[in-house]
Amino acid sequence: MIRDLARKLTAFDFVGSVLARLEFRRGSFTAGARLVEVHSAMAVICVRTSQAELLVKLIRPRSEILPALGCRIQSSEKIWRVFTESEVTDFVEDVGDRNQIHRLKPPIVPGLLLLETLLDCAEFSSCRYVKLKFKNFITAGEPLALSQVAGGYEISGAGVRKVLISVI
Repeated sequence: MIRDLARKLTAFDFVGSVLARLEFRRGSFTAGARLVEVHSAMAVICVRTSQAELLVKLIRPRSEILPALGCRIQSSEKIWRVFTESEVTDFVEDVGDRNQIHRLKPPIVPGLLLLETLLDCAEFSSCRYVKLKFKNFITAGEPLALSQVAGGYEISGAGVRKVLISVI
């Protein structure tokens, strides 16, 4: 389901943009894709399949993104997940993602791969609505912690907040 939505999203040419927010809803929808809002620094895109809707906010970064190397999880955090370079490569090739930030060394993990992984977890598998707000990027090989916080969940790496998660 997520990969079908991701394929629809790649029809829009926003290569070089960074994911700022994404909202996922389960339900019955008319399949399609459309630009909701667009200007020089930002775009909001809505893509739908018959079973789900994805609303994505993309922003154009002011400077080139270079992944932070050597991130380590803090000792008080339990490792939830480490994405591998091959997982990222397989995902971007499968959905046709042309954004070069997913091909850096190490690559930045696509937000939709993160969403797909979350929806496979027991805590999120039955959620009808998931909203992700991206605070910092996640790179392949980076140990990540998933923890419950006031108002939802958060993913962090090396003590740095990466993604805020709201669910219904």
